[in-house]
Amino acid sequence: MRIFLLAGIYAGAVGMTSYASAADLRYPPPGPGPIPFSWSGCYAGAHAGSSAGHTTWQDPVPNGDIDATMTGQTANTDMSGALYGGQLGCDWQLDASNWVLGLRGAISGSTLTGTNMDQFNNTWALRTQTDWMGSITGRVGWSVDHVLIYGTGGVAWAHNKFEIENTAILDGTPQATRVGWVVGGGVEWAFAPSWSVFAEADYYNFAGKTVNFAGDLVNPTPPFAVKTAQTVESLLFGVNYRFGH
Repeated sequence: MRIFLLAGIYAGAVGMTSYASAADLRYPPPGPGPIPFSWSGCYAGAHAGSSAGHTTWQDPVPNGDIDATMTGQTANTDMSGALYGGQLGCDWQLDASNWVLGLRGAISGSTLTGTNMDQFNNTWALRTQTDWMGSITGRVGWSVDHVLIYGTGGVAWAHNKFEIENTAILDGTPQATRVGWVVGGGVEWAFAPSWSVFAEADYYNFAGKTVNFAGDLVNPTPPFAVKTAQTVESLLFGVNYRFGH
């Protein structure tokens, strides 16, 4: 009797083990969940967009070239045009956090240009052009999975060309490369593991810089200097390829 009882218990245990093993085969344990997207890594890309600018012209001394009233007033030239170029950068997403830090360098060709009559010397036409702009900026962003909302700021450069016509006589075409600063913000969307698109608005400020004009012999106008300053606003759209994703 005891032998039959022990045999029954053993058979039941073997059966339960076999059932559990079969159940394990039918229903495998769940695997790990999807890996969260990370913004960490470096990238390269291209951008294009529109821009508007504002150049101020002022006599460094009250000599009456820009302001015929000799009271030091400032003339203005409005500009508009396109920006197009490329960028390189790297991002670092803080561990177990939504915060993203980054560093980026960008260079843009530009068609930004404008011509206005001198508001205080109506025989003069003032023309300015920006043919390229560059920047090195840091950015701080907050990620929501594949979307990054960020702010940016840093140092900027611009190359300007200036021209003044005095009663249709050219008084010179000086050029200048100036240094300023830029701040902005945007949103970036990683629509694929290695690709993202972004939209960004920026404000550039380039402080005063004095440029020298040759003057002319017809009016006559001796050589003179003008203090110029410039601001630019831009709206850019771009695409980035992210390495190692």
